[in-house]
Amino acid sequence: MDVTIENQQLLQLASKYIWWTAPETTVSHGIPRLVANVMELGTWDDAVCLLEMVGPEIFIDILGAPPVGVISDKSLAFWHYRLGGLGLPPRSRRRFN
Repeated sequence: MDVTIENQQLLQLASKYIWWTAPETTVSHGIPRLVANVMELGTWDDAVCLLEMVGPEIFIDILGAPPVGVISDKSLAFWHYRLGGLGLPPRSRRRFN
């Protein structure tokens, strides 16, 4: 895949899922947050595209320490099994307990 096309796709995903921050800032500093938002809100096509661009390791890292209040238990369970996790899926952490 051509690097410029990949960068363009990352910028498009960043503007779609982290609309409050400039896409260039998200791509250069906020890829973990982008991945978390796509894991929770993303379409299947967007999730597969991002997974191919950044690799499964960052998705697995997000599962290990999901951002507080960003990913639901349902999404964590889906991605846990989708990425080959064994045992019980991780649980989301709430902002207020």
